[in-house]
Amino acid sequence: MAMFAKKENWETKVAAEVGTGPAGAPVAGAAKAGSPKYGIAEAIQLMRTLPSDQNGELVVRVVRATLASLDVRLPDIIEDASRKQTAVRDKIADFHAKNAELEKQLEAHRKEIALLEADLKETSEVKDRLQQAESSSSQPMPGAHAAASKLPMNTLLGTAAPSELPKP
Repeated sequence: MAMFAKKENWETKVAAEVGTGPAGAPVAGAAKAGSPKYGIAEAIQLMRTLPSDQNGELVVRVVRATLASLDVRLPDIIEDASRKQTAVRDKIADFHAKNAELEKQLEAHRKEIALLEADLKETSEVKDRLQQAESSSSQPMPGAHAAASKLPMNTLLGTAAPSELPKP
């Protein structure tokens, strides 16, 4: 467990966690100026390394003593935790809103697909009927031509007798 590491390793680990190097000089990746040196992210990281399922009260006392020895105030960490909670809740609400909008778009697309599928079905049915009609009309009906040739034909110039019509 890191808490019981040798002194030089512990100081290096703690310095890295609070963002300072030897003699308190800031190190790369340290917290931004104006923000706490030790915030909720670091507290979460520390708590993850501790056995929380065993004697939780002892763990809390050790964490409190460790933080106090580093001049870290618990109210500062709690305040940072509150800011993080607000930010995370806002992100969750934003994602819920985006999901609701996407669900509306998805429903609109489903309706459009249903309309297009109905249109495709109707178009296919009509096309099939037209193709059937075309294939049946290309086969002459027996006696249909002979009967049609005996009927008089009305034209714009008058009625023509079947004998006056041009032969095909």
